[in-house]
Amino acid sequence: MRSLIKYTLGLFLCFGCASTSEVIYDYNLDVDFNTFDTYVLCIDDLFVENYNYPNLDNQKVRQLLGDAVSNAMELRGHKTNVFKPQLQAGFRIVITEERVEFNNCEHSGELEYWEECKIHNEIYQKETLVAYVAEFETNKIIWQASIGCSLNKADRNLKPYIQELTALLFETYPKETESL
Repeated sequence: MRSLIKYTLGLFLCFGCASTSEVIYDYNLDVDFNTFDTYVLCIDDLFVENYNYPNLDNQKVRQLLGDAVSNAMELRGHKTNVFKPQLQAGFRIVITEERVEFNNCEHSGELEYWEECKIHNEIYQKETLVAYVAEFETNKIIWQASIGCSLNKADRNLKPYIQELTALLFETYPKETESL
């Protein structure tokens, strides 16, 4: 019984910690991000990829993400230029599944043996948003950042949530926002 309590407490701790996501990022230290003026949004990132998860990856989510990434790039002084871009900015929605089996073993009070052991399967989905910037000519990524997220939001909450996630990601971008 004590091991069941410890196991349950451990699950609560794990799930409690999972709600606080931090940004993980990396960038090329040899690149001077202040030398770039123009960018283009990767059009391929606007197409839905995860068709099995229509609540998480759909055209509306992708358009909001594209707008948020473009806004973040422009706040840092990059201007859109589809004819001569120096940078390409984009994003990825990564969705992974993990199947967890729970045993609910009930024992008989008389002889202390396992009377029944039911297995309950639960599938957890983990979503990660990745933003990236690559040099257009070389197609090499020079900055990327990721954060755990939950894109299954009501329409009224989705846009501010995506804007907040993107702002968190771009706080790690090695070029300051321009003052207006």
